[in-house]
Amino acid sequence: MKFNKKNFVFAVFSILSVIGILEVVLNILAATSSRVDRLLAPPWDPFGVAETAPDDRLGHRLNPKYPGHDSKGFNNPAVPHKAKIIALGDSQALPSGFEPDQAWPRRLESLAKETVYSFAVPGYGPVQSLILWEEAVALHPEIIIEAFYAGNDLFDAFDMVYNRGKLSELKSPDAQWQKKVREAEELEPIKERVSTIYGIGEQNTLAQEVPSTARGFLSQHSKIYGLLRRTRYELPRVIYNDPWETAKAFADAHAEYCQVFSTRQFKTIFTSEYRFAALNLADPRIAEGHQISLRVIRRMNELAAEKKIRFIAALIPTKELVFKELWSTPSENFRILTDNESRFWKMTKYFLEENGIEYVDVLPALRTQLAEGIQPYQVSHDGHPNEHGHQAIARLIHAQLQKKQGAE
Repeated sequence: MKFNKKNFVFAVFSILSVIGILEVVLNILAATSSRVDRLLAPPWDPFGVAETAPDDRLGHRLNPKYPGHDSKGFNNPAVPHKAKIIALGDSQALPSGFEPDQAWPRRLESLAKETVYSFAVPGYGPVQSLILWEEAVALHPEIIIEAFYAGNDLFDAFDMVYNRGKLSELKSPDAQWQKKVREAEELEPIKERVSTIYGIGEQNTLAQEVPSTARGFLSQHSKIYGLLRRTRYELPRVIYNDPWETAKAFADAHAEYCQVFSTRQFKTIFTSEYRFAALNLADPRIAEGHQISLRVIRRMNELAAEKKIRFIAALIPTKELVFKELWSTPSENFRILTDNESRFWKMTKYFLEENGIEYVDVLPALRTQLAEGIQPYQVSHDGHPNEHGHQAIARLIHAQLQKKQGAE
């Protein structure tokens, strides 16, 4: 067959044209959709674009340059001049495996038809919320919601004050108690244990790929390259992996930290060992973290009252406590954790009521979903609510806002 130079040039030109058009279309989609932008973005950071950035006051913040973050470095579409409602909290207020607009602050915004600005960041606790207070108030809110999570906020509060040296005035005034806390920490640093258990299985296969300089350039500038990379990663998972089988395999590989829960309706993996390490009130460091958290919540309520801002503590339970009534034969670790958490919430509610602090308990709303046959968490060991759980939280908080307004 005789080589036809003209046809060859035409074919090359056609291919390049299609590639060019596809690149333009993907860039437009990425520019208009944070979800598409995140899917096509490189999972590594060869140019210094990490998801988080160091912060002297807070330990870390979300990076404003990272896809999906606003110019202040928080998970919002943009930074408004004014926000009627502020949400403070950790990753329990952020999307986890679903569209950003399904997270409860965004759903609350849709329900309330008012601007909701989220200051939530993974790893934050009440102490970071207090540090962010003036930044939040600068948006002139009428309502501030502190999402108080049982899963790790007590550890985070202790770590910020004792290990990172932030707001040391929040420590217990009892010198003997402080000594007991320091002795426990010297015996076995709690951060090492909590971090070790928390980090099990967190390696991301996609993020392990380290590109050459040329591939790094393409990963940064070509959306087609990003699409091919994402397809290569996702296709085997779609074809070969059943989420529940994958979750069970993970639990089997980490049997010392995981328990498999399965009924005709619901399936998930519990991580009672990790949750208990961060919620063991018999540990003086966790007990101190609890008291620090309560002092912070009381202080935020006082600061809000001074500016006539409505303050609400949203009480976020662990996945384990939500499922507690459904597990008729729980493991010993699960039982100890949930009994401990029930006691923790009883103490917390008593404090809030004694100090006249408004709160909303998320637990009944999440359990109602289970009663209706809706699972509010993923089947994996992930302890974050799924889109259904976030919907329940948003509806509950919205109902609380309306209830107060109606009473007035």
